[in-house]
Amino acid sequence: MKIVIENKNKGTINVDDQEIDGFIDDEKLCPTCLENSIYYDDYDSFVCPQCNIWLDFACGDSTCEYCRNRPEKPFA
Repeated sequence: MKIVIENKNKGTINVDDQEIDGFIDDEKLCPTCLENSIYYDDYDSFVCPQCNIWLDFACGDSTCEYCRNRPEKPFA
């Protein structure tokens, strides 16, 4: 299980040792594990930190600033 800590003042989330810009969404749940999702600002996408999966599909546009450099998994 990953350790998820939200810093609302900074607008960041720490997932284990990785800090990202974003927030925990209490309404959007992961369909696999039913845990709260995280909005990952750099990629304009929701992720599940527990399953380490993207919850939104990449748009497929090779010039999209959010999707073109998106890694296979959200967290190392």
